[in-house]
Amino acid sequence: MIFFSKKKTSREDGEATRRHILETAVRLFAEHGYADTTSKMICREAGVNMASVNYHFGSRDDLYRAVLDDVHNQIVNMSKMVRITSADTTAEEKLSRVLEAYLEAVFNGEGWHMRIWAHELTMPSPMGGLAFLEGTFPKEESILSLLSEVTGIPHDAPELQCCIISVMAPYLLMLCVQRNMARSLSTIFEYDREDVNRHLNGLLLSGIRAYGEKYARGELPAFAPPRIHEAAPDGKKGA
Repeated sequence: MIFFSKKKTSREDGEATRRHILETAVRLFAEHGYADTTSKMICREAGVNMASVNYHFGSRDDLYRAVLDDVHNQIVNMSKMVRITSADTTAEEKLSRVLEAYLEAVFNGEGWHMRIWAHELTMPSPMGGLAFLEGTFPKEESILSLLSEVTGIPHDAPELQCCIISVMAPYLLMLCVQRNMARSLSTIFEYDREDVNRHLNGLLLSGIRAYGEKYARGELPAFAPPRIHEAAPDGKKGA
């Protein structure tokens, strides 16, 4: 009996072309940044014409928005965050799994998505900026809730803000590292990811447990009241 392979449908071909354009754009935007990546460069590298880009994405800016959406999906998307945080386990175990997911994103691939993340953190594009960072807010809220449960620190306390900055800083730093440049930082990628996770996770969890215990005993230094910005005589706000 002779079997014939099923011919690809035009929809499958179209989706493959769309994905190829998107992957090419991710690499080029990561290498050159938003301002220096042209539609002509993307078409040349992807081997397509401008009509194909416009058909699948609408414009260069729409393509970049799709790139930013892909960055969010690649670096711990919300569906994965929800699966982890809704699991029937302790808050500390959930937090460990969230941090492990971020480390997995850090170690996967050569970091094209991470470079775009770094670009938007340090030099926001007109298409990204606050709009891009808003995609991180639900993830931040999930992590804050877990940290609050682990430490016993109220959700709106400045001490908890210090917690999330301290906990997430190592992962955000590693997301931004270009492995062929920052040698003193990039050597960590030569080790097994599971080993790095165990050490980093243990270090961070030990720190926030101790921090939470000090908070409960009232041993943490008090925060001064937030500064109030008063209107200056010329109508501008002053510190």
